[in-house]
Amino acid sequence: MLIRLEPVILTLLIGFATAVPAEETAKRLAILGDSERGIEPCALCHQANGGGSEAIGAPRLAGMNARYLTRQIENFKNGHRPHSVMQPWAERLADAEIAALSEYFAALPPASNAKVPDGMDPKAGEWLALDGDWPGRRLPACRQCHGPRGIGVGQHFPALAGQPYNYLVRQLAAWTTGERTGDPLDMMNAVNARLSVAETQAVAAFYASMPVVKALDVNVESEHGAVPPDADAMRPLTSSIAPAPMARTTPLVHQGEVPAGRAPGTAGHFEPPARGDKPDDEFGAVVALGEAIFTQTDRHAISGKYVGNDQVCEGCHLDAGRLADASPMWAAWVAYPAYRDKDRQVSTIVERIQGCFKYSMNAQASEVGHPPAAESRTIHALASYLYWLATGAPTGDKAMSGRGYPPLAETEQGFDPTRGAAVYADNCAICHGADGEGVDAGNEIVFPPLWGARSYNWGAGMHMINTAAAFIKTNMPLGNFLELTDQEAWDVAAFMNAHDRPQDPRFTGDVAETAAQFHGGRFDVYGKPTIQSKSE
Repeated sequence: MLIRLEPVILTLLIGFATAVPAEETAKRLAILGDSERGIEPCALCHQANGGGSEAIGAPRLAGMNARYLTRQIENFKNGHRPHSVMQPWAERLADAEIAALSEYFAALPPASNAKVPDGMDPKAGEWLALDGDWPGRRLPACRQCHGPRGIGVGQHFPALAGQPYNYLVRQLAAWTTGERTGDPLDMMNAVNARLSVAETQAVAAFYASMPVVKALDVNVESEHGAVPPDADAMRPLTSSIAPAPMARTTPLVHQGEVPAGRAPGTAGHFEPPARGDKPDDEFGAVVALGEAIFTQTDRHAISGKYVGNDQVCEGCHLDAGRLADASPMWAAWVAYPAYRDKDRQVSTIVERIQGCFKYSMNAQASEVGHPPAAESRTIHALASYLYWLATGAPTGDKAMSGRGYPPLAETEQGFDPTRGAAVYADNCAICHGADGEGVDAGNEIVFPPLWGARSYNWGAGMHMINTAAAFIKTNMPLGNFLELTDQEAWDVAAFMNAHDRPQDPRFTGDVAETAAQFHGGRFDVYGKPTIQSKSE
């Protein structure tokens, strides 16, 4: 017999059913499940604290990005991520329940039930996680997408820290076999194809051993490298007074072989000293400090006060200034002093570094309002680092193989920011943001802004379309897991530089006058941005 409910009663019943807060619904599903619909509780596999399980290789969910979790459940539901348990479970959930569960686990205190297998050294995978293998395999460090300490970056690059070892190993294998897909631009398939099984295990052990924190809560100082002193001031390494020189009583003796200046690597480029070869002395400590400043320029305790945007040296000089064809620092060191049209004078390497702060890092908008002084500890450390990278390189060689960015010949179609907008949306926005705003994790910019107030200013070399196109073609996206065509590189460079950015510090007060004095040519669009940032 059919029972007819009056409209008023039906409305009250619906209202009562929907009055249950979403977080209560999610908590019930997470802990108790829903036996009537055959929905097992999440805690059965992921544990009550959301820390995952080593025994069955279930991932930690606690403290993860909610939008990332939502997308993974949707991937299980629509079959993009096949799984015998998760797919039927996800199919029984309503969209509102998926969103509520994601928010529930994201709000839990970060927790981990990960355990590194006995006999494995978690430090073995550190070099791949933090440094990668750029010259050998164009392999970026894991941190360059997944953030410092593996804390995760936004909705596309999940946290790795504290994920169960067995889960990480299985997922890396799944990317390789094609069992798992749906990642941005198929990055992981390409990245994992460059790793051996032993390397995937080493990286998994490294991240499984790391403590878990929320990306919004972490304040990253330094993952490795020197501990920064409190002030940017030169200090003598010793306070003792040097003794008067003594007369030489022994003949001069050569102190050993100097590393070959053009020791051919696999690509025939100069090879800088290995990261672990820094001298174990006072000089080595300053070199390590320079490397830390180079990779963390905008937030380092010493150099951060000179940076007026969200840029770091490594953003344009990849692999901490080591990578050939990414404007490596070993090639820059030996090429100075040199005359520069931009400065209209002969510039030293110190002045060149100061220029980077002035233009690429917009020092005028920084805390102190100017680049670091030549005698500052910032310049002292950076110059020492560059000098060390160039150990054995031929002084005065201004044409070393791998210097700068390989010039990119212009195509028959030229360049068009309108075409470039589509290239950017398809290939670049996933990392740098839909409006070029960049993406950070904790207090670290992982993907730098490409235009707007926090990007490089109109005096930086990258504002030139041909320079940007050359950099993009050779080095972007990170790791070259997909290769843009020459035309795409030109068009996206034009799109990127068609946006406004901070004023050229040489600004005379008049745009036309500044353009006439310091800008010109078809690749320079100073004073003529055609696209406004959405945030402006």
